[in-house]
Amino acid sequence: MEEGREYQKAIEYLCGLVKNGELKIGSKLPTERKLAETLSIGRNSTREALRILENMGLIACRQGSGNYITGNMTKTISGVVEMMLLLRQVTKEEVFIFRRDMEKAVCRAVIAKGNIEKWYDEILEILSGDLNAQSLEEQIETDRRFHYMLIQATENQMWICISEAIVTIYQNWIESVLKVADLDMKQKLKEFHLALLLALKKGSWKLCEQAVDSHYDLVDEKLSQISDKFSL
Repeated sequence: MEEGREYQKAIEYLCGLVKNGELKIGSKLPTERKLAETLSIGRNSTREALRILENMGLIACRQGSGNYITGNMTKTISGVVEMMLLLRQVTKEEVFIFRRDMEKAVCRAVIAKGNIEKWYDEILEILSGDLNAQSLEEQIETDRRFHYMLIQATENQMWICISEAIVTIYQNWIESVLKVADLDMKQKLKEFHLALLLALKKGSWKLCEQAVDSHYDLVDEKLSQISDKFSL
Protein backbone atom coordinates (compact mmCIF):
# COMPACT_ATOMS: atom_id res chain seq x y z
CA MET A 1 0.00 0.00 0.00
CA GLU A 2 1.31 3.45 -0.90
CA GLU A 3 2.57 5.43 2.06
CA GLY A 4 0.05 8.20 1.38
CA ARG A 5 -2.80 5.66 1.56
CA GLU A 6 -1.68 3.79 4.66
CA TYR A 7 -4.34 5.54 6.71
CA GLN A 8 -6.96 3.42 4.89
CA LYS A 9 -5.40 0.34 6.42
CA ALA A 10 -5.99 1.78 9.89
CA ILE A 11 -9.57 2.74 9.06
CA GLU A 12 -10.33 -0.72 7.70
CA TYR A 13 -8.73 -2.35 10.73
CA LEU A 14 -10.76 -0.31 13.22
CA CYS A 15 -13.99 -0.81 11.26
CA GLY A 16 -13.25 -4.52 11.33
CA LEU A 17 -12.95 -4.42 15.12
CA VAL A 18 -16.36 -2.73 15.27
CA LYS A 19 -17.85 -5.28 12.87
CA ASN A 20 -16.67 -8.28 14.89
CA GLY A 21 -17.80 -6.73 18.17
CA GLU A 22 -14.41 -6.06 19.73
CA LEU A 23 -15.18 -2.33 19.72
CA LYS A 24 -18.57 -0.96 20.74
CA ILE A 25 -19.94 2.46 21.62
CA GLY A 26 -17.93 3.64 24.61
CA SER A 27 -14.95 1.39 23.84
CA LYS A 28 -11.49 2.91 24.00
CA LEU A 29 -9.39 2.55 20.86
CA PRO A 30 -5.80 1.29 20.84
CA THR A 31 -3.27 4.11 21.07
CA GLU A 32 -1.74 5.64 17.94
CA ARG A 33 1.51 3.91 18.77
CA LYS A 34 -0.16 0.52 19.23
CA LEU A 35 -2.09 0.84 15.98
CA ALA A 36 1.03 1.84 14.07
CA GLU A 37 2.97 -1.11 15.46
CA THR A 38 0.15 -3.60 14.86
CA LEU A 39 -0.38 -2.51 11.25
CA SER A 40 3.26 -1.69 10.46
CA ILE A 41 2.37 1.81 9.30
CA GLY A 42 3.62 5.27 10.21
CA ARG A 43 2.31 7.28 13.15
CA ASN A 44 1.28 10.07 10.76
CA SER A 45 -0.90 7.65 8.81
CA THR A 46 -2.48 6.41 12.04
CA ARG A 47 -3.14 9.98 13.14
CA GLU A 48 -4.75 10.79 9.78
CA ALA A 49 -7.04 7.75 10.06
CA LEU A 50 -8.17 8.82 13.52
CA ARG A 51 -8.78 12.37 12.32
CA ILE A 52 -10.99 11.10 9.48
CA LEU A 53 -12.98 8.86 11.81
CA GLU A 54 -13.43 11.75 14.25
CA ASN A 55 -14.70 14.02 11.48
CA MET A 56 -17.15 11.28 10.50
CA GLY A 57 -18.45 11.21 14.07
CA LEU A 58 -17.44 7.60 14.64
CA ILE A 59 -14.91 8.40 17.36
CA ALA A 60 -14.21 11.21 19.80
CA CYS A 61 -10.96 12.25 21.43
CA ARG A 62 -10.97 12.82 25.18
CA GLN A 63 -8.07 15.00 26.16
CA GLY A 64 -5.56 13.09 28.23
CA SER A 65 -7.55 9.86 27.98
CA GLY A 66 -7.55 8.69 24.37
CA ASN A 67 -9.99 7.99 21.55
CA TYR A 68 -13.38 6.35 22.07
CA ILE A 69 -16.13 4.96 19.85
CA THR A 70 -19.13 7.30 19.86
CA GLY A 71 -21.11 6.40 16.73
CA ASN A 72 -22.32 10.00 16.35
CA MET A 73 -23.32 9.72 12.70
CA THR A 74 -25.56 12.77 13.03
CA LYS A 75 -22.41 14.84 12.72
CA THR A 76 -21.55 13.18 9.41
CA ILE A 77 -25.01 13.72 7.91
CA SER A 78 -25.07 17.38 9.01
CA GLY A 79 -21.65 17.88 7.47
CA VAL A 80 -22.78 16.38 4.16
CA VAL A 81 -25.87 18.60 3.99
CA GLU A 82 -23.83 21.69 4.88
CA MET A 83 -21.37 20.89 2.09
CA MET A 84 -24.23 20.33 -0.35
CA LEU A 85 -25.53 23.79 0.53
CA LEU A 86 -22.09 25.34 0.06
CA LEU A 87 -21.69 23.60 -3.32
CA ARG A 88 -25.24 24.63 -4.28
CA GLN A 89 -26.27 21.03 -4.82
CA VAL A 90 -29.34 21.82 -2.73
CA THR A 91 -30.99 25.13 -1.90
CA LYS A 92 -32.17 26.53 1.40
CA GLU A 93 -35.71 26.29 0.06
CA GLU A 94 -35.28 22.57 -0.58
CA VAL A 95 -34.06 22.10 2.99
CA PHE A 96 -37.08 24.08 4.24
CA ILE A 97 -39.45 21.76 2.34
CA PHE A 98 -37.63 18.65 3.51
CA ARG A 99 -37.68 19.85 7.13
CA ARG A 100 -41.45 20.42 6.99
CA ASP A 101 -42.14 17.03 5.40
CA MET A 102 -39.75 15.35 7.83
CA GLU A 103 -41.63 16.76 10.83
CA LYS A 104 -44.87 15.40 9.42
CA ALA A 105 -43.25 12.00 8.98
CA VAL A 106 -41.94 12.15 12.56
CA CYS A 107 -45.49 12.82 13.74
CA ARG A 108 -46.72 9.79 11.81
CA ALA A 109 -44.02 7.69 13.44
CA VAL A 110 -44.98 8.92 16.92
CA ILE A 111 -48.66 8.19 16.28
CA ALA A 112 -47.82 4.75 14.93
CA LYS A 113 -45.68 4.05 17.99
CA GLY A 114 -48.66 4.89 20.18
CA ASN A 115 -46.61 6.03 23.17
CA ILE A 116 -47.10 9.80 23.25
CA GLU A 117 -48.45 9.54 26.81
CA LYS A 118 -44.97 8.48 27.87
CA TRP A 119 -43.51 11.73 26.52
CA TYR A 120 -46.46 14.13 26.79
CA ASP A 121 -45.85 15.64 30.24
CA GLU A 122 -42.14 16.17 29.59
CA ILE A 123 -42.77 17.92 26.28
CA LEU A 124 -45.61 19.98 27.76
CA GLU A 125 -43.26 21.11 30.53
CA ILE A 126 -40.86 22.45 27.89
CA LEU A 127 -43.63 24.69 26.56
CA SER A 128 -44.81 25.91 29.97
CA GLY A 129 -42.45 28.87 30.21
CA ASP A 130 -43.66 32.48 30.05
CA LEU A 131 -42.41 34.11 26.85
CA ASN A 132 -42.43 37.52 28.52
CA ALA A 133 -40.06 36.27 31.20
CA GLN A 134 -37.73 34.30 28.92
CA SER A 135 -34.55 35.64 27.40
CA LEU A 136 -33.93 35.20 23.68
CA GLU A 137 -31.47 32.40 24.48
CA GLU A 138 -34.12 30.63 26.58
CA GLN A 139 -36.70 30.98 23.80
CA ILE A 140 -34.27 29.49 21.27
CA GLU A 141 -33.46 26.62 23.63
CA THR A 142 -37.17 25.95 24.23
CA ASP A 143 -37.77 25.66 20.50
CA ARG A 144 -34.77 23.36 20.08
CA ARG A 145 -35.79 21.09 22.94
CA PHE A 146 -39.41 20.84 21.75
CA HIS A 147 -38.45 19.56 18.29
CA TYR A 148 -35.69 17.41 19.76
CA MET A 149 -38.14 15.67 22.10
CA LEU A 150 -40.61 15.05 19.27
CA ILE A 151 -37.86 13.19 17.44
CA GLN A 152 -36.97 11.22 20.56
CA ALA A 153 -40.61 10.19 20.94
CA THR A 154 -40.36 8.14 17.74
CA GLU A 155 -38.01 5.81 19.66
CA ASN A 156 -36.57 4.91 16.27
CA GLN A 157 -32.82 5.36 15.97
CA MET A 158 -32.96 5.93 12.20
CA TRP A 159 -35.41 8.76 12.62
CA ILE A 160 -33.43 10.18 15.53
CA CYS A 161 -30.13 10.15 13.64
CA ILE A 162 -31.42 11.63 10.38
CA SER A 163 -33.84 14.10 11.95
CA GLU A 164 -31.33 15.47 14.43
CA ALA A 165 -28.90 16.06 11.59
CA ILE A 166 -31.42 18.12 9.63
CA VAL A 167 -32.61 19.94 12.76
CA THR A 168 -28.99 20.91 13.45
CA ILE A 169 -28.82 22.57 10.02
CA TYR A 170 -32.25 24.19 10.29
CA GLN A 171 -31.70 25.41 13.85
CA ASN A 172 -29.42 28.24 12.74
CA TRP A 173 -32.21 29.58 10.54
CA ILE A 174 -34.78 29.25 13.31
CA GLU A 175 -32.51 31.28 15.56
CA SER A 176 -32.36 33.97 12.88
CA VAL A 177 -36.17 34.07 12.85
CA LEU A 178 -36.53 34.25 16.63
CA LYS A 179 -33.98 37.08 16.81
CA VAL A 180 -36.19 39.31 14.65
CA ALA A 181 -39.65 37.96 15.58
CA ASP A 182 -41.95 40.07 17.71
CA LEU A 183 -43.78 38.71 20.74
CA ASP A 184 -46.95 38.09 18.74
CA MET A 185 -45.15 35.82 16.28
CA LYS A 186 -43.40 33.96 19.10
CA GLN A 187 -46.75 33.43 20.81
CA LYS A 188 -48.22 32.01 17.59
CA LEU A 189 -45.31 29.60 17.25
CA LYS A 190 -45.87 28.46 20.82
CA GLU A 191 -49.57 27.92 20.10
CA PHE A 192 -48.68 25.82 17.05
CA HIS A 193 -46.31 23.75 19.20
CA LEU A 194 -49.07 23.16 21.72
CA ALA A 195 -51.56 22.32 18.97
CA LEU A 196 -49.14 19.79 17.52
CA LEU A 197 -48.61 18.16 20.90
CA LEU A 198 -52.36 17.95 21.51
CA ALA A 199 -52.88 16.48 18.03
CA LEU A 200 -50.33 13.78 18.80
CA LYS A 201 -52.10 13.01 22.06
CA LYS A 202 -55.37 12.64 20.14
CA GLY A 203 -53.62 10.50 17.57
CA SER A 204 -54.94 12.74 14.80
CA TRP A 205 -52.68 12.86 11.72
CA LYS A 206 -54.91 15.52 10.10
CA LEU A 207 -54.53 17.88 13.07
CA CYS A 208 -50.80 17.19 13.19
CA GLU A 209 -50.47 18.11 9.53
CA GLN A 210 -52.41 21.33 10.07
CA ALA A 211 -50.25 22.32 13.05
CA VAL A 212 -47.00 21.55 11.21
CA ASP A 213 -48.08 23.51 8.12
CA SER A 214 -49.21 26.48 10.22
CA HIS A 215 -45.88 26.48 12.03
CA TYR A 216 -43.70 26.26 8.93
CA ASP A 217 -45.84 28.65 6.87
CA LEU A 218 -45.09 31.29 9.48
CA VAL A 219 -41.41 30.42 9.85
CA ASP A 220 -40.72 30.10 6.13
CA GLU A 221 -42.44 33.41 5.39
CA LYS A 222 -40.19 35.15 7.91
CA LEU A 223 -37.12 33.33 6.59
CA SER A 224 -37.85 34.49 3.05
CA GLN A 225 -38.15 38.06 4.32
CA ILE A 226 -34.90 38.14 6.25
CA SER A 227 -32.91 36.14 3.68
CA ASP A 228 -33.03 39.21 1.45
CA LYS A 229 -31.17 41.15 4.12
CA PHE A 230 -28.96 38.54 5.76
CA SER A 231 -26.94 35.55 4.59
CA LEU A 232 -28.65 32.48 6.06
